[in-house]
Amino acid sequence: MQPLTRRRRARADRRARVSPLRGRRAWVEGALLATAVAIPLVTRDGFLADRLGKFFLFAVFAISVDLVWGYGGMFTFGHAAFFGWAGYVVGIATTRDYGPLPVGLWVAVPLAVALSALLALAIGYFVFSGRLALRGVDFAVVTLAISFLSERLADAGGQVTGGQNGILMNVRLETPWFGFHKNFGFYVFALALLIGAYLFSRWFVGTRTGLILRGIRQNEDRVALLGYDVSRVKRGVFVLSGAMAGLAGALFYVHDGIVSPGAVGVQLSTLVLLWVVLGGRGTLLGPVVGAVALPYLTARLSGTLLDTWLVVVGVLLVAVIVLLPAGIFGYLTREDEG
Repeated sequence: MQPLTRRRRARADRRARVSPLRGRRAWVEGALLATAVAIPLVTRDGFLADRLGKFFLFAVFAISVDLVWGYGGMFTFGHAAFFGWAGYVVGIATTRDYGPLPVGLWVAVPLAVALSALLALAIGYFVFSGRLALRGVDFAVVTLAISFLSERLADAGGQVTGGQNGILMNVRLETPWFGFHKNFGFYVFALALLIGAYLFSRWFVGTRTGLILRGIRQNEDRVALLGYDVSRVKRGVFVLSGAMAGLAGALFYVHDGIVSPGAVGVQLSTLVLLWVVLGGRGTLLGPVVGAVALPYLTARLSGTLLDTWLVVVGVLLVAVIVLLPAGIFGYLTREDEG
């Protein structure tokens, strides 16, 4: 009877710790949602709304990285490959005259998402299968190599990828009934996509697979000894993450009207890691804030502090990392660990 009593007390203690954190998360989520909804109501600045809409797509991208790195412990340096190649797929599918091409936007976007998922599946089978399955630094190095190779391939793609000039797109985010390609229409569209991606990800990390994924982050060998197929879980999450990044990238570059080799390279793969670190990895909410706040701050400062804005941004990042090593919302990770 004593061991049973101890287990019951341990569960009660965990519930007591988790409940206040869930309440805090709900308050933060509500405050951020209210702010996002209020912005179109208090400003008539269509350019600001358009810019924030782009940052919302960045936030979906950051959530996809947080699923892999924050929850699965897989440090990836190549996630821009999914984000950027999805943009290239849409550009090729809607502008090139090869076989059945060109096709319409709403055929090209699902195609881009599917090919991003297939790319993630191929990489996942290569790095997560067999006795030589990669983890830690080895996995990070392979994903870094993927970023380098992707950028070189896009640059050398000739008429297919447009080389250094990239691909100019002639499609817009619209349907026969309404358009949402820019300004407040794009803001609402991107916000709805972000909310959907966030809620889906919150549901996913609470499922049985999500619990196994967090176990893999903490002790992969122990999870394997318990009989779980670690490689299968990693591949599944990697594919999900790649598809999510591909969706965000396809829509982002359609809105921008151009996709170029930098879209699949190391720079963007590094930036998204900064957004996740700034907000707090393993929280989902933190990467959203980081992906909106840091690009917005960069855009504002680059327009006013022409020569010193990079120094200011760097000092702020260092201050956050030193003072809040777990990120702005890092305290929310305790809910997941409880």
